[in-house]
Amino acid sequence: MTRHPKIRRPEPGGYQTWINSWRLSLEAEGLSKRTVTLYVDVAQFFAGWLRHTRPALRDWDEVGRDELRAFFAWMRERGEPCPHALRDPAAAPPACAGYGKGYINNAGRSLQQFFGWYAEEEDLPNPFVKVAVPAAPRADEAPPPVLEAEQLQALVRDAERGRDFESRRDTAILRLFMCTGTRLAELALLQLDDINLQRREARVTGKGSRQRIVPFDQRAALALDRYIRVRTKHPAAHLPALWLGVRRRQAMTPNGVYQMLVRRGLVLGVRIYPHLLRHTFAHRWLDAGGAEGDLMALAGWDSNQMLRHYGRSAKSARARRAYDRIDVMGGI
Repeated sequence: MTRHPKIRRPEPGGYQTWINSWRLSLEAEGLSKRTVTLYVDVAQFFAGWLRHTRPALRDWDEVGRDELRAFFAWMRERGEPCPHALRDPAAAPPACAGYGKGYINNAGRSLQQFFGWYAEEEDLPNPFVKVAVPAAPRADEAPPPVLEAEQLQALVRDAERGRDFESRRDTAILRLFMCTGTRLAELALLQLDDINLQRREARVTGKGSRQRIVPFDQRAALALDRYIRVRTKHPAAHLPALWLGVRRRQAMTPNGVYQMLVRRGLVLGVRIYPHLLRHTFAHRWLDAGGAEGDLMALAGWDSNQMLRHYGRSAKSARARRAYDRIDVMGGI
């Protein structure tokens, strides 16, 4: 079953005018760029769905509780039509899985924010008042997927086989992702001055523009050193960004880093995305007996909720090791 890609969105049409105004409002509030992007993406997705399934509606003031509830049900039940077909019918795979509870919950909270803003802006009733935000996954439900050690090793070894600029760069990115668990934007937007090879530290900028220092291991330091050496010969070496493109004389974007991971994974038949590496880092840290408080600091989490979410993958492995250590039967 194929998960629906979040990047393929149907056109929002005339609904876009109010979405643009909402974006300005969100930016004026000082929300992070990532949060604004996520909120706006959901509003555009919902607008495209409305145009496709409710063509009689013309603007947001005609949208009510029934449309919101139908949208959430459609996301849960794989949808008819398939979400792929909203943008490109030919791209619809033969079988699709519905969206996960986590994403549907995020979509619900995003639309709750949008309609709260829109109702206040236009002095209209808020259709979301009597609509429940779809429930988030339970703490013991659907632990995040992680990569096996053999898969991590295969990814790194494949990149390390080359000694050209692209191979050196990709190796450094992969190793830094794997040994720090940073978010995509945190790693992709690193500046050259953010790296301290002697101390094996990187200064990353996380959510809310908060900065923190993340350590990296010796192998990542070696990979970074090799990359930085070949980087000095790049036509765009004068740029402050750490990661540079291969064909263009400019810095890599977060999307460029994302596509690199996808491409590297496809070569080995593994689906790779940045948060999968973040999940895997958290899993391996906890599975190796790392302290939860230290993981929170390293990952940039302020809430135990994220720790519980990411820690579910390692729970059974830790329980098994504890079982073998304790020896319940005591030799009986």
